[in-house]
Amino acid sequence: MRAAFSLMALLSLALPAAADEMWDTQFGRMLWETDIGDTAVFVLDSPDQPRLRAFIQGLALDVAGGRGAYSGFWTIEGGEQDCPMQMTDPMGTKTNAWGQLQITFVGTGFPSDWAGLSGSCFETPDQPISGVAVTGQ
Repeated sequence: MRAAFSLMALLSLALPAAADEMWDTQFGRMLWETDIGDTAVFVLDSPDQPRLRAFIQGLALDVAGGRGAYSGFWTIEGGEQDCPMQMTDPMGTKTNAWGQLQITFVGTGFPSDWAGLSGSCFETPDQPISGVAVTGQ
């Protein structure tokens, strides 16, 4: 019983930290919005551009550290890009603006910067993307 309580206490401390993570990207400030199973959901919600979400598979399991490389995909709600197929993302958004991504966390501390590549539609990710951790906010 004591071990289960200790594990629950550790998890309760680790999980809110993930939701507070933010990064400055070339697109604006990105926030860890929520988790869906083992997938972390990042959101870029700027009043002057459509909502972009990134779905990072496996990252939600690594909230206590030990982060590495991850793959996933992104969607843009109401985006102008015209992929040949419409996608419905896990949040229920239907869009023709989507693509693949790969990110790697560049540090072991919390929070940590990340760098990676993104691609449109079915294209192999080849466009550089990066996030610099926002601290003290």
